[in-house]
Amino acid sequence: MAWRPLRIFFPSIIDPAVHHGGAGAVTRTLLKLLQRMPLGAEVTCIVPTSTRNRFHRGRQAVSVAMSLVAKLPSKPLLTRSPRFIRNVHAMLGSRDFDLVLINGSDLLWLIPELPYHVPKILIAHNIEHQLFLSQIDATYPRSRLLRGILLRDWRHLRDYEMSGMRLVENIIFLSSLDARFALGQNSRIQALTIPPIFDYPAPEERGPKGVGEGIRIGFMGNFRWWPNQEGLGWFLKEVFPQTTGDTRLHLFGEASGRIARDARVVNHGFVANMADIWRTCDFMICPIHRGGGVNVKFAEAVYNRMPVLATSFAARGLPLEPDPSVVLLDRADEWVSFLLSPAARELRARRLPARMANAFAMESHVQSVQGFVQSAIARKKRSIGDR
Repeated sequence: MAWRPLRIFFPSIIDPAVHHGGAGAVTRTLLKLLQRMPLGAEVTCIVPTSTRNRFHRGRQAVSVAMSLVAKLPSKPLLTRSPRFIRNVHAMLGSRDFDLVLINGSDLLWLIPELPYHVPKILIAHNIEHQLFLSQIDATYPRSRLLRGILLRDWRHLRDYEMSGMRLVENIIFLSSLDARFALGQNSRIQALTIPPIFDYPAPEERGPKGVGEGIRIGFMGNFRWWPNQEGLGWFLKEVFPQTTGDTRLHLFGEASGRIARDARVVNHGFVANMADIWRTCDFMICPIHRGGGVNVKFAEAVYNRMPVLATSFAARGLPLEPDPSVVLLDRADEWVSFLLSPAARELRARRLPARMANAFAMESHVQSVQGFVQSAIARKKRSIGDR
């Protein structure tokens, strides 16, 4: 039989062509990996139109209200629409696909709409119900009425997500902690864990920064994303005011200017050329205390061999080995003491070892990911043959 490319149907919570956040970066690289030989995948992507709606916050509130009577919890309801379902059916009817790759647990409700004979793999960016509970605790710590409504929605989401994972059977996790949790709930899941991966060339060797200069700290993230907003707020309130006057904070990412207004804070907004970030900063920070999944920007800093100061929460689920270039501290007083100490100036002269960076390189995971895809297809063929 003549070779032909693997045909993948790709319903996705985000449009990988335009999404600037961590999910977009991870998704684009994973698709490039699948397009490599021997799979040579042809990917047909479909994105719910509602995810691009400029009235997104209003629709979130409506979906929470609808979840009180609907079969789906609020987060998946945001992605479901008659138009999207019609588009899915039209695409599935237009050609034969070898695999359905579901990008994000919010789309697990699609499984009954998909052909039974086509194998399915989920890309789990987070355990969504854990992320949702963290958001509830951060946003509504004392509102009994709202917490009651949202906790009901959270339980609905937990049941939806776990039952969907049982149905999809094959899951690619980005976090080792998420994989461990899901397998603890259902040992029959076929799981592969890979970290966030990147394929662009990392910068050349960078020399130590000048010892007489002030410290230039960098923080990357989408600042519309609530864990980044909360982490930046914590740093600006509890840590930054106590640092020396020659310390500068550089923010890279969408909506940074909405949060930070300080003479020592430089808001760069979205930066397309990542090399500009590494040239600007001595080391990166990840002051994240809540959220879910893995911190993609932490992983990207490591891939580029940049030193990092972070919380232990920000590092969870990532394949990191102990190294003096990665400093993990949790309390504000610990951060202040470090940034005022000679250790901060020593950190800026460090460079992560190549072996740590390689754990986040696409080339390190081509064989395992493509092998997982091929195994999922083979298992499905065997199960259909046994029926």
